[in-house]
Amino acid sequence: MAKSGKLVRKTGVSLGPILIYVAAVVVVSAGLYAWDSAYRRREEEARKPPPPDVIAKNLVENIIGRGTVKDVKVNEAAGTVDVTFESATYPPAARATMDGEVVPQGLAKVGTRVRKGAAVASVKASDGKIVVAATADYTGAVAQVLVKPGDKIEKDRAVVTIVPDDKTEAKQNLETEGLLAWQAILSQLNTMKTVTSKITYDNVVLATVVGSRGQKAVSSTFHESLK
Repeated sequence: MAKSGKLVRKTGVSLGPILIYVAAVVVVSAGLYAWDSAYRRREEEARKPPPPDVIAKNLVENIIGRGTVKDVKVNEAAGTVDVTFESATYPPAARATMDGEVVPQGLAKVGTRVRKGAAVASVKASDGKIVVAATADYTGAVAQVLVKPGDKIEKDRAVVTIVPDDKTEAKQNLETEGLLAWQAILSQLNTMKTVTSKITYDNVVLATVVGSRGQKAVSSTFHESLK
C-alpha cells in the first residue's frame, strides 16, 4: 500500500481503477472464450450425422408413416438392422368417396361381417340427402370404426378398417412394406448388410421380412392368422 501510495504521489495515477479494469477484461475474455468454445462444440455436434438407429427410424417413418416405428436395433459389427413398425396397410381401410357429415344409419360396427361392396358409412350431403359414402373393398370383419356420427369427413378419408377373409393381397402389401423399408435403409446406411422388418398390427407380428444387400428380393414369413 505504501508503494502504491508513493506511485500515486509521483505519477498522479491510482492503481485501483486500473486493477478493476484489468479484472473486468479478464472476466469478459474468459466469458467470451467459454461462449466461443460452447458454440464450437454445438456446431461440431450439429455437423455430426445422426446415429444409424435414428437414420433407420426416420427412413422407415418417411415411407410408412410418422410414429409407426416401435423399435430399431443396429449391430454395426454384424451389419444388421432390425426394425419393428406398425403396418400402414393392414387391416385395409374403406375410404369415403364424397364429403359430408357422418350419420348413424348405415355406419358399420366393430365385429360386424360385411361383404365386398356393402355400405359401411353414409353421410348427409350438402343438399341434405343421406347417401352412401363408403363401401367395403373386401369381404370380412370390421376391425375399427374411425369416424362417428356428426363428424365432417372429406373424400378419401379412411372410415372403417376390415380384416379380409382372403389374405392374399394383405400378405402382398405387408411384404411390400418390408421391401420398401429394406431398400430405404440399405440405400443410406452403406455399411449395413441385412435388414429384418417385423411388421405389426395390434401388438402382433404379422410379417417378418428379411432382405440382404445384393439380393433382388426379400424373404417373408407370416403370422398363422394370415395363412
